[in-house]
Amino acid sequence: MADRLTQLQLCLDQLTDMFFASLTYIDQNHDSVKLNDTDPKVMDSDYHPASQLDFQSNLQELSRDIITKTKQILTIIETLPGVGVSKEEQLKKIQMLNKQLEEVELKKQETILKKQDLMRVVDKLTLLVSKGIAETRD
Repeated sequence: MADRLTQLQLCLDQLTDMFFASLTYIDQNHDSVKLNDTDPKVMDSDYHPASQLDFQSNLQELSRDIITKTKQILTIIETLPGVGVSKEEQLKKIQMLNKQLEEVELKKQETILKKQDLMRVVDKLTLLVSKGIAETRD
């Protein structure tokens, strides 16, 4: 699963695409409108728009999709770390995490030194055992 910021970016991209698709649909499928009362309604014989009922139904569906995507974006934003947390609290948490990291790094170094000591002991034991085996064969 992608991290929250990537999810947020994807959702914003999808919302932008939805806005564009909705505006394109409205632009290409709306009924012609007279500019004033004296203008005749222009009719294009090659243009066959959907019925007004279908057009309104499609607009409602597009609107619902945009609202759903917006709610999804708001949910992602609410789950971002730091939302509702003061700057001071965030700084304290960073300091605490830095301290924990330093402690873990120190323990890691100690463990590495311990491992190196154990490797030297194992090397010595291996040499002693191999030397003992070699002496018993002579």
